[in-house]
Amino acid sequence: MMNRQHDISHWLEALPDPLVGRDADGRLHLINRAARSMPASSKLEGMFDDREGDASPRLVSHPPSEDANRRVYRHLHLGSHPDPEATPRELHLLQDVTSEKRAESALAETERLVRLLIDASPDVILVKDGQGRWLLANQAALNLFRLEGLPWWGRDDDSLAELTEPTFRDAFYFCRQSDERAWKANELHRESEVIKSPEGEEQVFDTIKQPVLDPDGRRHAMIVIARNITAQLRAQAEYEDLAIHDELTHLYNRRFFQIEAQRRLDELGRDNRHAAVAVLDLDRFRSINDCHGHEEGDRVIRQMADRLRDLGATQDWLVARLAGDEFAILAGDVEPSDGPEVLGGALRELMRHSFELETTNLILTASTGIAYWPSHSRYISQLLTQADAAMFEAKKNEREPVAVFSPQLSERQIWRSEMLGALRDSLENDRFHLVYQIQQDALGLAVTGVEALLRWEAPDPQLQCGPEEFIPFLEQSGLIVEVGGWVMTESACQAAEWGRETGEAITVSVNVSSVQLHAPCFAERVARALEISGLPPERLELELTETALVHDPEQAATMLDAVRELGVKLALDDFGTGYSSLSYLKRFSFDRLKIDQGFVRDILGDRNDLEIVRAIIAMGNALSLEIIAEGVETTEQRDLLDALGCHSFQGYLIGRPTPADAIRPLLGVRLL
Repeated sequence: MMNRQHDISHWLEALPDPLVGRDADGRLHLINRAARSMPASSKLEGMFDDREGDASPRLVSHPPSEDANRRVYRHLHLGSHPDPEATPRELHLLQDVTSEKRAESALAETERLVRLLIDASPDVILVKDGQGRWLLANQAALNLFRLEGLPWWGRDDDSLAELTEPTFRDAFYFCRQSDERAWKANELHRESEVIKSPEGEEQVFDTIKQPVLDPDGRRHAMIVIARNITAQLRAQAEYEDLAIHDELTHLYNRRFFQIEAQRRLDELGRDNRHAAVAVLDLDRFRSINDCHGHEEGDRVIRQMADRLRDLGATQDWLVARLAGDEFAILAGDVEPSDGPEVLGGALRELMRHSFELETTNLILTASTGIAYWPSHSRYISQLLTQADAAMFEAKKNEREPVAVFSPQLSERQIWRSEMLGALRDSLENDRFHLVYQIQQDALGLAVTGVEALLRWEAPDPQLQCGPEEFIPFLEQSGLIVEVGGWVMTESACQAAEWGRETGEAITVSVNVSSVQLHAPCFAERVARALEISGLPPERLELELTETALVHDPEQAATMLDAVRELGVKLALDDFGTGYSSLSYLKRFSFDRLKIDQGFVRDILGDRNDLEIVRAIIAMGNALSLEIIAEGVETTEQRDLLDALGCHSFQGYLIGRPTPADAIRPLLGVRLL
């Protein structure tokens, strides 16, 4: 008997789980090794006070206070001895389940976070069982089908169709059919689904479905993720529309016109039919912008486009806006002998009616040039060039505003048309680039700024020329607005990059033409360049000539006030060579004057130039304006300008125009 009790005691002592025995008074008489090893084992008595007659397992924590050693136990009451005198009377077993409970808690927290993540997703997320019953739906799904607060759990699509708005019945039917296709494919399945809201709005969803089989190959679950791509499709459609249409008039643009016109010409060629290409340009259109403003000019352009659109629809002619006030027409089945009468007559009829402005009506004229296919060329690009040359010939003859291309047209006119065409193509094919000329501070002789200068790589070497030649073409065609916007953004991005790399606050100066300044949304283009580049506004300087201000001073003032509110700087370029310099200094808030290089060039030998420069510097200093001299080519010129009080210098002595990567080593360096 003694041996048996010894064996039992030895076995109880060796148990890996804590075991405690109590007598009738609640005193502990048996505590095995595992129990003695528990933290705060001296405080075990209170764990068992309320377990009299309760044999069900429960969870207890020990020690009771919160600390790093606290553990969780499953408490098993193994029973009580019927004899009150027995010792021990009760046995209590404790199983350490701390790791298990921590894992359960971590899992519960993970599930909570996953649920938050799923509900935060803008995508619709669903999980259905093998019979199509909804087991999980995130907030986006409930919002889409108006199921919030309804008993949706465990219902299939047919049941949900009866539960929610009738408008969704078609959508639920399509979902069920789509599920079947996914089950049959037995792989990741993708479809587009259209869901119509009760308000009648159609939304398109890109839906991915993943069927899940159980180990026996039976249907287990369907995971559904649906993304609303309505806005994306709308934006894509708008982008595609802009790719082929002119934004102002919604006529075809030049690029699409050339593609579609060539296709039509090739079709006509298979039947040996003829065609005519016409280029129409409004006469003296710039005066409308100058006298009435660009908004009224745009109004005229839109009215002209509407008339041409109606004409094209009636005659089955292809119509496009090329640029500015220039339009193109492709008329099929027009013989060379009939062109002036058919096309010219139709276009003259369009111009008989006045154009309505906000405050008045205008009678306008237009000049038209015509080239024939295939007698003049088989290629639309060349036909447009020829028709453009003929159009400029027509502008010389006010009595007959229609001219037909002939090889006898001057080479200059053809070259001009080719130049305009090449510049348009270059804008689309990134053939423009920038170089930068540094500006030197007179005090520290360090680089404080750069001027961005536009350069062009012509697609045809015979058309290659400098900015003094191609920029006027950009201005005449209106392309300067888009090219100038690119120059502003590109140079601002480069200046911001230099600032990040060197820590130097480099100002970039950008030339602004009259056409740019008076174009709609000029201030918005400046703001966009700053937003894209991240350049601080005070480090962007816009250089304007007096010529840019003289056409419409009121509008110029409005535009410049809007630009000043952005925080950019303004400089008056070529000061002293324009019209009423002093009046512009009074009217517009410039930060800097640029002394024209024509005065600087002969400052050492021409007393008049010297006195003009002296007066400009004195006046600028009196008005607290910064003065910079351009065209500084010798040390003697710089020293004299410095002595006169000039603040900054620019010219070949300081540095020639150079690519951006050659500017970087000069920043932060003192230049002698």
